[in-house]
Order: sequence, then C-alpha cells, then structure tokens
Amino acid sequence: MSTSSYSFESPGVLGASYRLTKVFKGHTRSVSCVAYFPDGRRLASASGDKTVIIWDVESGRQDGQPLQHDSSVWWIAISLNGRRIASGTEEDGVVVWDVLTREMVHEIKGDVYELAYSPDGRWIATAPMDAVEEVQLWDADTGRPGREPLICAGEVFRGAFSPDGSQIAVGFENGHFQVIDIATGESVLGPIKGHAECVSSIVYSPDGRLLITGSWDESIRVWNSETGVAVGKPMRGHEQYGVGCISISADGRKIASRDCDGTVRVWDLETQLQVGVPFDARDQCAAISPNGRYVVGGNLGSVYLWDTESLAIQGPSSPPTASAQNAPLSAVQEFHQAISRFCNTLSKPRISVSLVEAPKDWLRANNLQILQVPSIQGKQRAEVELIFPVNQPFS
Repeated sequence: MSTSSYSFESPGVLGASYRLTKVFKGHTRSVSCVAYFPDGRRLASASGDKTVIIWDVESGRQDGQPLQHDSSVWWIAISLNGRRIASGTEEDGVVVWDVLTREMVHEIKGDVYELAYSPDGRWIATAPMDAVEEVQLWDADTGRPGREPLICAGEVFRGAFSPDGSQIAVGFENGHFQVIDIATGESVLGPIKGHAECVSSIVYSPDGRLLITGSWDESIRVWNSETGVAVGKPMRGHEQYGVGCISISADGRKIASRDCDGTVRVWDLETQLQVGVPFDARDQCAAISPNGRYVVGGNLGSVYLWDTESLAIQGPSSPPTASAQNAPLSAVQEFHQAISRFCNTLSKPRISVSLVEAPKDWLRANNLQILQVPSIQGKQRAEVELIFPVNQPFS
C-alpha cells in the first residue's frame, strides 16, 4: 500500500476555506489597505486607483462617494470615534477627511510610509518613506507638527499607539522594536531584538498588556509590553513568505496575519495556535473585524469578506440522481462522510460545513481503497489521509 496525505486546505483533493460571504466591488486597481470602523458596521479600503471607499458591511454597498486623491493611496487610519479618516498617499502626504461630510479637513505634506491615529484622537503619527530613525507626531485637528520628532533607535518600518495613547511602539528594519513615551520622548522599553529580519507589523492588545510583532522572518511573536519578555513561542505558519501585516480583534482574542504572498491566517492569541484554514487575499492587506468573526482582504481590486466561523468544503458538482440516493455508498460518498466526521472533531459546533461530490478528475474513486481521518488532538489544522493501491497511483 502507498499512502498520500493532503493538507485540509489543499485544492488537489477538495477545496476548503472559510466561507466567502461578500465581495465589495468598486476599485479599479489593487487594494492597498483595509480597515474596520470601530463599531464594525463599516469598513474603508484604499487603492492604487487614487480613492478611499467606505463600505456598509451589512449591505455590501458603498456608503457615499469615494474620497478622491491625486495619487495612489497606500495607508488609511480611522479615529476611534469613527468621525475622521486619515489617508496616506504616494506623493501628497496625508489627507484627513470628515467622514460625515466627506470634506477634507487638512493635509499633512511629505512622503509617508506609515500612518497611525492615536486612540484619543489627538495625534497622527507618520514615518517618512526614506527610512529615517524618527516618528513625527502631528496635531490631528490642525495638521501642524505637535512636537519635535520622536528619535528612535533604528530605521522605522511600523508603529502603533498604546491603547491609552501615552506611548508608541515602533518596529525597525533590523528586527528590533522599541516603545517610546510620547510626553517625554524617552525610550521606556528596548530596543529589543525581536526578529531575525524586519519588523513588518506591530500592534498592541486592546488592554495594552501585550505587543504582537510580525516579521519578514516568517514568525509572529507576543511580548509583555512592560518588560519586553516574550510570551510563548514564535507563531509560525507563513513558511515561504514573511508576515506583511497583523490585525487584532477588539476583544483581543484573535489576530489575522497576511504574508507577503497573500495568504491570510487567523490565530487564537491565548493559545497561539492557528484557527481554521488559511485563505488568499492577493492584494496587500487584510483586517479582522472588531468582533473577531470576519476577515476582509484585498483581492485583485475587490474587497473580500470571509466568515471565520463558517467552513466551506466545495468543488464543482452535479446533483445526485434518485437512483444514486438509494445505491450503496460510493468511495466519494465515503470520502464525504469521513470529512464530515473529521469536521465534527473540531470542537467548534458553530462551524457549518458544505459538502458536494467531487468530480472524477478530482478523485479517482476506483483507486481509493481506504479512508482514514486521524485524531487532531485539539489542533484546528489536520490532514485527511488517503490510502490506495500502490500499482494505481492517485494523482
């Protein structure tokens, strides 16, 4: 006998992913950034088509007219009260918009590589595109410099405000990160060597106790935000491409990460284990909803929304005939039952599963002799093992 194992998300046997529930269409070029409004009812997307679009999540429709820019938009940050959006462009710096009127409030000139809105709405933080060792804080109401730049210990790549707005954490190109007190400009933590390569994303947990960093070294790490001590082991899953961005749910229970090739993974922050199966957001961004249930990502100019509590297992099919319903179970049907039993072992009763018959060019049923679904022992990712005669290889 010969044994061949297929990853649960592998399209070679059966397509499996979180259920795609909505597609938001409106951009004409790739989506560079997505962000939820704090209440989760709306989201915003930025694009190379020089627009920011606000979407109503429930209806999937655009909420008002797009925010028009003169160059490609790379970054967006939404104030905690949801009344303003700051958008960072390729050439024109930052534009701050009034969400209700869709009018420009003010502009911040200069090239921008990173953009963040402080939780209290007081500051907008930017990092220049030319990789200098500083973060500039701007008065969010006036667009004027709010204080002298914060001097950092490395070339700034990413930044995030603490939940109380008193500190800012910055990740550097050399793999280190640092926390700086905004009032004094002094370092209160680090620099700490967190990764072997660039810190490409950094976020605080909602309670401010943890820092989560992602890196081009293909790992995600969790840190005590006061001591800088690592919490747990590195979270690995983006095995071929580095982590590009991280987003955390408002309750701090889940994070979503996207690698530089477009694969998105969802993680349980407490267990630091991957939840469910990865999926593709081919554009440059992904974000998790405040309630942790949905993930949005750019995909070839559209914004896709996946439900992380609904698992779809699907493939092209035709409905079974009446005679087939009374016939003995075929190997394909046995395969489906085995998959169903497997899904029942996930200990997540809220997951729904949709099964359809695989066509013959997917599954050569006559070659299939035994199906086994191993115990996954609490893990959310496992493999379905197919065993078949060695003289009739499965392909």
